[in-house]
Amino acid sequence: MRIKTVAGQIAIFLTFLIAFPCLSASFVQGKEKDTFSISLVQQAKVKKMEGREVVCETYKVKDGDYIWKLLRQRGLLKRPDLDELISLLKSMNKSLTNLDLIHPGQTILIPLNITPIRGDAEKEKFFQKSIMGISSLEDVNLENYVVKPGDSLTMVVHGKYKIPPKYLYYEYLNLVQKFNPTLKNPDIIYPDQVIRLPIFSPEIVRMPIRITKEKIALKKTEITPSEDTEQTISLRQKLRDIFNQMDEEWIDTGKQFIPLKAGGQIQLKADSFPVLNLQSGIRLIIDLKNELPEDISQLILADWEDYRIVHLSTDDDFKTTMDKILAASNYYKILKSGEQFKIKSGDIGISIAGDWVIIPHRGEKDIPEKIAVISFINNPSEQTPMVIRTYLEKLGIKIIDYSGLPVPKDMADDIPIEKKISIEKNIDFPLPTLLLNLAGQPFSSKVKIPVYQVEESGFNLIIQADLFFNRQGKDCIIDTTGLSPGIVSLLKKHQFLVLSLAGEKDLNRTTELILDFLGLSYDSKPHHLMAAYRDETRNITLTVPGISFYDQEGKKILATDKKMPEEIVSFLNQKGYNLLELSQFKD
Repeated sequence: MRIKTVAGQIAIFLTFLIAFPCLSASFVQGKEKDTFSISLVQQAKVKKMEGREVVCETYKVKDGDYIWKLLRQRGLLKRPDLDELISLLKSMNKSLTNLDLIHPGQTILIPLNITPIRGDAEKEKFFQKSIMGISSLEDVNLENYVVKPGDSLTMVVHGKYKIPPKYLYYEYLNLVQKFNPTLKNPDIIYPDQVIRLPIFSPEIVRMPIRITKEKIALKKTEITPSEDTEQTISLRQKLRDIFNQMDEEWIDTGKQFIPLKAGGQIQLKADSFPVLNLQSGIRLIIDLKNELPEDISQLILADWEDYRIVHLSTDDDFKTTMDKILAASNYYKILKSGEQFKIKSGDIGISIAGDWVIIPHRGEKDIPEKIAVISFINNPSEQTPMVIRTYLEKLGIKIIDYSGLPVPKDMADDIPIEKKISIEKNIDFPLPTLLLNLAGQPFSSKVKIPVYQVEESGFNLIIQADLFFNRQGKDCIIDTTGLSPGIVSLLKKHQFLVLSLAGEKDLNRTTELILDFLGLSYDSKPHHLMAAYRDETRNITLTVPGISFYDQEGKKILATDKKMPEEIVSFLNQKGYNLLELSQFKD
């Protein structure tokens, strides 16, 4: 609506400049600071075409644009002169051979407003009346024309009858084909070919014009649907919710106008025939109550390659409905319940399953840029945790748990503070010390232990143990600085248990050795954690590397040398794990 208003303002402004040329220069200079209005005036163009002044916009096509989207954004699809606008769009953009195909970076002219030039309005009405008069007559006077070398049908007709292009292309040539059944393509004629031309002259149309109901139906077809039931309203609401969450455009209000290339248009009530505009450019008409006649469906499909029509029946449940719509969507890949799609993000493996896993586009190296996962759930407890939604959203994975419940609030507001186990600063032997504390094992640091002490001979052997403790009645030493093999052997002969960690660089291996030494059980296999409380065939499963064990209070600890995203740390907390990041011990 705003563009239409601006177009009107532009037309008034230009008229003002034309009417008062002496003021135009000073007026523009005085308005230089008003860059918005001046830029609009400078960007607008007025072209004279076929007895009309056309205000048009110069537009550079962006990625994801298509003609009908541009027309809808400017409020042009609801205009009563839509046919005329489309005709002018084609005339002003000779390179636009296919309205379904425009390319990013391409510059096109979009007609915004049409004003007949004074003196030509009556001529326009006369031509329109003439063409409609001819098409409604049962007996039409014809003349035979013999094609000459270099002829084209449009050139011949325009030369003989001076028919305006609008009516020439949309009306007269259709009539010519009716009188020449063998003329499959009006653009292809041959020398010496005889063509029957309806004679176009004022005398022919000086009679009342009677157009039958059948003729009107061919020009404008409007489908009148039955009243909506509660089931239809509910279905429409569910579909809108799901596809809006997928960032697809769902339209179920107002009326949809589908132009026909041969002229005329089909009009559909959007609440009974919603339109789903996919980002790929495919447009789905959803026939909610199976009321769209087959011949009308075929007419749309024959004219527009990017349209698909999905007919639903009263027997379709919601899953069947979704299956039908997704089958017509032309998405790159669709997986159903029980099928998994696996990806990896850093050190975390992700297995994705749902009622539907939708991959719209292939992506580079078969890595999709966007994935939508739709799952039907029965209660709020089955919803995917917000921290996992947030984490996956950053990877381009949209989780849609549908139960008719409200869409969760903004993700960033719902991420709990992650809890991690940290080490004390400025302590010796930090990793062994921390693990001993978690196990509830008392110990002493830098203890001097007499191995031999014979007072009579004056011979004593005293060593310093990094960490010393007694466990289950046995003296234990953890050595990190590097006792010699001979000393270690001597200690073992005197019933000391010794764990030598000097030179061990692998933090995971160090952790396992200490836990073994303490006699604690642990699990070092990759941990498979389901995100939601529902079955695995419709769930997100994360594979997290690490070593898990229980501390003295029975709390689960997950030790890993991998850097975990904050959302994964919070998720592990929700699953009852305290995270021990071994990377903090590298220094």
